[in-house]
Amino acid sequence: MGLILIRKGFASAVQDLGRFGYQRFGIIVGGVMDPPSAKLANWLVGNGESAAVIEYSFLGPSILFSEDTLFAVTGAVCHPSLDGQEIGIGRPCLAREGQILTIGGLAYGSRGYLAVSGGVNTPLWFGSRSTYERAGQGGFKGRLLEEHDRIPVGETSERAKRIIASLAEKKSVIRWFAAMRRTYQGIQVIRVLPDILWPRFSEESRHTFLNTDYQITASSDRMGYRLEGAELALDESLELYSEAVTSGSIQVPRNGKPIILMTDHQSTGGYPRIAQVASVDLPLLSQLPPRSKLRFQLISNKEAEQQLVRQTRSLELLRNMITGQLDKLTR
Repeated sequence: MGLILIRKGFASAVQDLGRFGYQRFGIIVGGVMDPPSAKLANWLVGNGESAAVIEYSFLGPSILFSEDTLFAVTGAVCHPSLDGQEIGIGRPCLAREGQILTIGGLAYGSRGYLAVSGGVNTPLWFGSRSTYERAGQGGFKGRLLEEHDRIPVGETSERAKRIIASLAEKKSVIRWFAAMRRTYQGIQVIRVLPDILWPRFSEESRHTFLNTDYQITASSDRMGYRLEGAELALDESLELYSEAVTSGSIQVPRNGKPIILMTDHQSTGGYPRIAQVASVDLPLLSQLPPRSKLRFQLISNKEAEQQLVRQTRSLELLRNMITGQLDKLTR
């Protein structure tokens, strides 16, 4: 039993929070592009936050449920429907056996998430179910999802079973919803910290980097966002060893056009790095589609830590609120 893909959407794949501890062997962390949205989807269906979900980009899949299933759609704003009836996002929903979920195009944002009670239950590879497409490993057969794929689902928890029974008995639809407070329109301010080579870039380049707009190009993907805008340059050329990189590292190749490394980034890189995106802004950045404009704002390490702590506490409050609302359903 599980999920049957009727339409694959775009770049639909099984992902979880990532594969940690293996970068020294050249194996990427990977995982979902927008962890807070994926966690939210799992909280809504009573899963642990690290359960595997289906991530899609720009166009969501259509899914046939082969059994009664508690599910939730989060992430980018869209208008999903169950058997033709719009259901909204950010709320737990009950699908009966044989019903079809159609997610369709994304209105704002570029990454969406579908979580089901029990989690997607593909085999673990190095401790994670995330798809590592370039290596052909993890996820569902190491690849993006295709039409007619049958996606296995894990055992539904007793708590989720009680929620399903309550929704089925009352024949009701949950009216409340939970969502991230984000906007994806206009010029987005992305906060950054200076990298170790920041002083080696020319004064003009440093000023330009912080005071002009950049645009995400169509050649961007899960590995990195290529930016169009003013070119950057070092004061003088340097020969660099390849060094460890991470999500949000901003590299400047020879053409001077910045590249922001994203979730599927390589484990090392040899281009000079001008800055590092603050962790708090990586989820927002992951949702920006091509042609989005952004501007960088320099902040201190202390401020970056404070903002990340604030975001973490907000997510904890959201999780507690969801837990309380779900508990009410089973009383």
